[in-house]
Order: sequence, then C-alpha cells, then structure tokens
Amino acid sequence: MFWRENRLVFSSILAFIAVMCVTFYLRHVPLEILWSALLFGMTVLIVFTLYRYCQFRRRHAERMHQLVPEVDLKAESSAEADMLQLLNEQKNYYENKLARVKQFDEELTDVVSIWSHQMKVPLSVLDLMGQTGDFTTDDVKEQTFQLENYLDLLLNHLRLNHQQTDYRFTKVPLKVLVQSVVRKFAPVFIRKNLRVQIDGDAVWTTDEKWLALVLEQIISNSVKYTKRGGVVITIRPDGIQIKDTGIGILKEDLPRLFDHGFTGYNGRRFQKATGLGFFLVKEVADRLSLTVHVDSTIDQGTSVTIGQKKSS
Repeated sequence: MFWRENRLVFSSILAFIAVMCVTFYLRHVPLEILWSALLFGMTVLIVFTLYRYCQFRRRHAERMHQLVPEVDLKAESSAEADMLQLLNEQKNYYENKLARVKQFDEELTDVVSIWSHQMKVPLSVLDLMGQTGDFTTDDVKEQTFQLENYLDLLLNHLRLNHQQTDYRFTKVPLKVLVQSVVRKFAPVFIRKNLRVQIDGDAVWTTDEKWLALVLEQIISNSVKYTKRGGVVITIRPDGIQIKDTGIGILKEDLPRLFDHGFTGYNGRRFQKATGLGFFLVKEVADRLSLTVHVDSTIDQGTSVTIGQKKSS
C-alpha cells in the first residue's frame, strides 16, 4: 500500500538520479564527484522515504481509529452525562436491531430451505401425472391446492416479519369468519368424505385477516391428518376450539410443537409437514394477544383451542 501510493514520487527521484549520472558521465566529471553526488542523492531519498513512511503509518492509525474507536468517555457535567446515556441507548438499539435482522435472515434461510423441499412433493406428483397421463381433474386440483397453500405460507411468513405490517382491529363475527375458512377447504372435506360441524358464535375485536390465517393453518393440519370422522369447531366468547379425529400428536412432541421447523414424529412419518404452520400460528397469536393450547391423543385426535389473553 505504501509503495503503491508513492510510486510516482520515487520514480521521479530515481529518474532524476539517473539523468544526473548520465550528465556527469558525458561531461567526463571525475569519478569521486559522481560517487559523492550519488551518495548525497541516495541519502536524501532514504530520508524522504522514512519521512513519508512515518506519515503513512500515522494516517493509517487515524483511519483505523475512526473505523473502530476505542474511547473511554467520562462525563464532566450533567448535560454530558445525559448525552452519553442517549448515545449508549442508541448504540444498544442498533445492536439489537442488527441482531434481529441477523436472526430473521437465519430463520428465513431455514424457512426457504424447508419450504422448497416440501414444494417438490406436489410438483413431482404433477410431473408424474404428466408423464403417465393417469390422472383426474380432482387429482390436479388437489396438488395445485397444496402448492397454493405452501406459497401462501411463505408469503405470510414474510409479511408477518415485515416492518410495515399493520394490524386493523375491528369487530369480527367469528362464525362468519370460520365458515369462510372452512369453505376454502370444502373440496378436501368432500374428497376425503369428512364431516365438519360449526357450533356457537361470538364477536371478537381482532384483526380479521391474521386470525383467518391462524384458523387456516389449524384446519389445514386437521384435514391433512384426518382420514375418517371429521372436524368439530366450537365457538365461545372466550375461545375457539377446533377438534379433529385424526392420527394425533405424541405427548413428547407437544412442548416443541410451536418451535421453528419442528415436524414431530407424525410429520416425518407421513412426509407432509413443513414445520412452519404451527410456528406461524404462534407468531401471529402472540401479536394478536391470543393464546394457543393443544391437546392430543394418538389415534383419537387433536384439539386446538384459541383464546384471548386476559388483561392484567
């Protein structure tokens, strides 16, 4: 770096010394005078080089100090103490913000990895259908429905963590909302010959769009892992219970059900789980001040209850 910065100066000095030597030679100047001139020129060059190098080292140290300051500021007045406290709070704020960005980046990498792997399943099925020609319209609808759900899952995860995500709390009739969500899964209920029952009604003050997302993820899981029987949805002023007659969840898997990327034994066994649905449910529920409680028994079914947090 030092030699590159000063190569023009050094080249000029060396060129001057060379011209001086040639001039002395052509003028037949005695050799002793030539060597004296060379010695004087080289001495000046060395002194100049050392001076420039010291300047370079000092500038380099100053630049590094500006990039990574190591200062111990001590307040000498109350005004300076307030200013230092403010600066320290700003420093902590941006460090925490940077840590959250880093965490989100790591989570997003995991989410996209899991999501892309899961997307391969319906895509492979569609590809196989195209190659064999052995499929029906309902088969194609089923696979495209799965693709749409997985895509919505990723998009909602991105929206949820976006800084500009807004929440609009209004009076929401729960039965109407539940019915609209159930209609979305009507083709799956019909194809699997599952019954669905909706009892009760209530009105909550909440964000309709994000509550619908919570209900979609829970009902989607219920339909996915239920082969016979059906789903019963009970609406009360203090909660919404969604109960199915599916394969159930192992007791040891329940504590980790809302962890990021956790699929549990049944999810790995049937190769249907992304590990993102319940994670997203918990994230949205926390932001809407809702609670989510899961009870399950293997081969008997699962019950998910959404409740409102009691204000302290």
